[in-house]
Formats: sequence, C-alpha cells, structure tokens
Amino acid sequence: MSSKIFAAALIFLTLTTLSCKPAENFSAQENKLKVVASIFPLYDFARAVGGEKVAVSMLLPAGTDAHNYELKPDEIVKVINTDVFLFINFEMEHWAHKIITAAEKTNMLAVETGKGTILLPLTASEPHDSPINHEQQTSRFDPHIWLDFTNAQKIIDNITEGFINKDPENSDYYKNNAREYKSRLIALDKKYRKGLAKCQSTTILHAGHWAFAYLAKRYKLKYIAAYSTSAEAEPLPENIFTMVEQTKKMKTPYVFYEDFIAPRLAKTIAEETGAELLKLNNGHDISKNDIKKGVTFLNLMEENLLNLQKGLSCPQP
Repeated sequence: MSSKIFAAALIFLTLTTLSCKPAENFSAQENKLKVVASIFPLYDFARAVGGEKVAVSMLLPAGTDAHNYELKPDEIVKVINTDVFLFINFEMEHWAHKIITAAEKTNMLAVETGKGTILLPLTASEPHDSPINHEQQTSRFDPHIWLDFTNAQKIIDNITEGFINKDPENSDYYKNNAREYKSRLIALDKKYRKGLAKCQSTTILHAGHWAFAYLAKRYKLKYIAAYSTSAEAEPLPENIFTMVEQTKKMKTPYVFYEDFIAPRLAKTIAEETGAELLKLNNGHDISKNDIKKGVTFLNLMEENLLNLQKGLSCPQP
C-alpha cells in the first residue's frame, strides 16, 4: 500500500472514530494534559516535566524495537486523540510521519524532541544535521541521542516547550520541573566524566546493537558493537571478529550485553575469550516488570555507570 493511500485510510479511520472512541487510559484524568510518548526515555522525561499536570502513556509496548515498529490503526487513533505526541526524530521512529499525517485535522501537537541535536552517522566520523527523509526505512545515523546527557537536556527543553504551547497557564510549573530535572542530568554528566576519566581500558566491547556511540563520544571512549542500530538486524560478522580479537588482545575481563538482544552471542564471545558479561541498558529497551517497579531513566544510567566502571577497570572516585 502506498504512503498516500495509507494516509488517506488513516484519516478516514480517524474521522469515523474521533467522536466515539476516547483515548486509552485517560478517561479519569480529563483535566490533565494528555500526552503519548513513543518510547521510555520520553515517557519518563514527560512525567518529570509534566508532574501532576499531565497524564502520560507510552505508545510502544515495553521491550519493543522502535526502529521498525509497525503501527496499528487503533494506536494511531489513540495518539491523535491526545494533546501532545512526543517522539525522538524520524531516524528513530521512521513511522512517526504516519501519525502526523493522520492528525492534520486534529488539535494534536507533535513534538520532535530531538530537534536541535546533532546526529552521529553510523559510517563516518563527523556528525550530520541534514533533514531526514520520512519515508526511508534504514537508519543512516545513530538515533540514541539521549545517551549524551547534554542532548537529554535539549530533549527536556523541547518537551517543556510543547507542554507550554498546549497549556500556557502552567508554564512556570513546567519550567521549574524542567530546570530541576536538568540539574540532575548535569550532576549525572559530571559523575560520568569523573568516574570514567582514568580507566585502564577505554574501549566498550558491546555484544549488542549500536546504541552507545553518543555516550562513548561524550566520555572519550571507543565503541565496538556487534549489531547495527536495529535490535532485529543480524550481527555484523566483522564486528564480532573484531570484538573477539580485541577482547583477547586487551585481555579485558568483561564484555557488555543487553537484555533484549539474543544473549547467546554475548555468551559465545565470553566463552571464546574467557571474559565475563556485564549489562548495559540503552534507556529504551526496558521490561514491563521494570516499569511496574517504577524504574527511571536516571536509575538505569546510574547502573550503567557502575557497570562501565567495573568493566573498564576504572578507579573509584
């Protein structure tokens, strides 16, 4: 089905359901700003900025790969019935333009929260900030911008601006919450810089998908990953070989892995090299259980720092 036909079908579905189907999870919170965030970092940031003034839900199910997600019609209807839709960028959520197109005749505000950040390319050493083709289906650039905490602060600013746009009466409330959360990100960034400044190893060997390049660049580390940006892609053979050889050569005691990437590969590399495994969380791949427990983005990043310090043999500050 072509994009135009698909968009027309969505608009028709929207117009026939807007008046009869309320947005999911918001029926008891009509007085609050209704917000849908595409993925967990935005969901958590929105809760921090919006506080008691917003009702936030996460669009993608926990543990879902956002890169190639297939939107369902009822999910699109849910989003365009809300006040604000938060997404990272068209590199992370290729499908976001479908929601935006379907919402043209509604009052929903779509906020590209990654606006103003510089994307790192996957195959070159220099950043790129050219417009993204909404129809493309493969990533040219690394979309995991929130793992540089200066980018995370820009995301907070864009969320705050979006909330104020829809709810100007509570602008001071949103600004104060954003200021407080950004101060926590600044403190976390300082903690990372200090904690990773004098490590014996400066290479993150990651048996997962390409997600930590921003973190590595920020703290002057090298980064090798087995997979591309998509968790559903096949591992890159040359990267696996390089990882095994680097682990043996450097005699590093640890290789990093992710929960939602087949752990068999990580275990194979560990068995091949004698290294142990340490977990890293990209802030996006989070389980339903973690959400139920109230885990936050900051919690995950604190755990990452501890594991990075252990895995890279860093002195404790």
